[in-house]
Amino acid sequence: MARFFVYALLLWLAYFLVKKFIKSLFGPSDGGSPTRPGDADLIRDPQCGKYFLKQTGLKGVVNGKVFHFCSEECYDKYRKRHDRISGE
Repeated sequence: MARFFVYALLLWLAYFLVKKFIKSLFGPSDGGSPTRPGDADLIRDPQCGKYFLKQTGLKGVVNGKVFHFCSEECYDKYRKRHDRISGE
């Protein structure tokens, strides 16, 4: 019975190593995990509070500071609100 567990463990280990080797050969697919560390940075929209991927958002400058927004609409609202505040 102990021999069965040893063989099962060796089989599982071989499967794990082969799977890891094949994954390293072919790399991530199109929809797979990111290839660079900064590709999956989740950031928060300062206007609506929604979290989104940095590379899919919109970069905008408000009062000399760079912000990232989830949409053009959020950027416009944030800019108008801060222009009004800084104008007073």
